Amino acid sequence: MPQAFSVIMPFYRGDQADHFDKAIQSLQEQTLIPDEVVLIQDGPVSRELENLVRDWQGRWSAINWVQLPKNLGLSGALNAGIEAAQHEWLARMDADDICRSDRFEKQLALIDSDPELAILGSWIEEFDEEMKESLAVRRLPETDAEIRSYARWRCPFNHMTVMYRKSILQDLGPYTNFGAVGDDYELWARFIMANHKTANIQENLVMARAGNSMFKNRRRGFKYLRNEIAEINALYALGLLKPWHYVFHVLVKSIVRLSPSWMVRIFYKGIRSTS
Repeated sequence: MPQAFSVIMPFYRGDQADHFDKAIQSLQEQTLIPDEVVLIQDGPVSRELENLVRDWQGRWSAINWVQLPKNLGLSGALNAGIEAAQHEWLARMDADDICRSDRFEKQLALIDSDPELAILGSWIEEFDEEMKESLAVRRLPETDAEIRSYARWRCPFNHMTVMYRKSILQDLGPYTNFGAVGDDYELWARFIMANHKTANIQENLVMARAGNSMFKNRRRGFKYLRNEIAEINALYALGLLKPWHYVFHVLVKSIVRLSPSWMVRIFYKGIRSTS
């Protein structure tokens, strides 16, 4: 019998209700249905979003609605969700993505077959905002050894696909807030440098929205570059990065944070082509 697990999914005032609704629906339509879905409300939201969650709570007993009085950002909301979750295995999900119907069945099958696993992700397929046009597949390495090598150059997990152990998360410490620049990377480094076993399923298990608005809304400027460098410094302090990796990361993040959106779009297209 598969292990019980919780899904943790933050949402905030900027999320669209119809996207959020479809995200929750994709959880309920799984071939292996979650035992708990922790919806973390990150600060005040619209009445439409509140009514949506209230409606789901009335229809699905697995819903656990955590309401934070003020916006803490993604890392703070995830930390609150981790604390609230009832089960050892936790699955990440974003409020605007859609899970393939067999996502959790496939992930739990591998988890049950390998008791040493501490974190498990998968590939994703990126779509436009309306989920009509496929843009790319973001492929990541499969084995623990491959992930460790890849992690020195690029983030080794698609955040919205991971399942991880709550007890290990609590031992390693919470997500660190680097100012909305991708705080998950530093957490993955802690898993890796503590020699916890990792893996990625070589299939697309989540459909992610990654249209033009992703580039228009992307945070840019020296403030966010400073936050990026703080995270790179943390990766270096953990021992994941060598000096040449450090220089590479600073150069790449400088391009992303200081370039206009049209240039970032071209840069990201190049990254997609190598995934």
